[in-house]
Amino acid sequence: RPPLNAAAITALVDRWRPETHSFHLRTGEMTVTLQDIAMITNLPIEGNPLCMSTDSDGWREQMPPLIGMVPPEPREPVAEDKKK
Repeated sequence: RPPLNAAAITALVDRWRPETHSFHLRTGEMTVTLQDIAMITNLPIEGNPLCMSTDSDGWREQMPPLIGMVPPEPREPVAEDKKK
């Protein structure tokens, strides 16, 4: 685990803009990426992307450009699942 710099974290918290999910700095905007988090936490980025189902129309067609694949069709719930 990397050492934490309390002053730097406080400065970043003050500059966080939830509307854009980015930090607003003197030099411009900075967005945290998955690769940034992997480097900070030393966790590997492995496996297929996780995509939860959504109710919006046309979401499957948007997946290939975004994540490079189309998630499999959801399975039909079995009778036991319907009771829950």
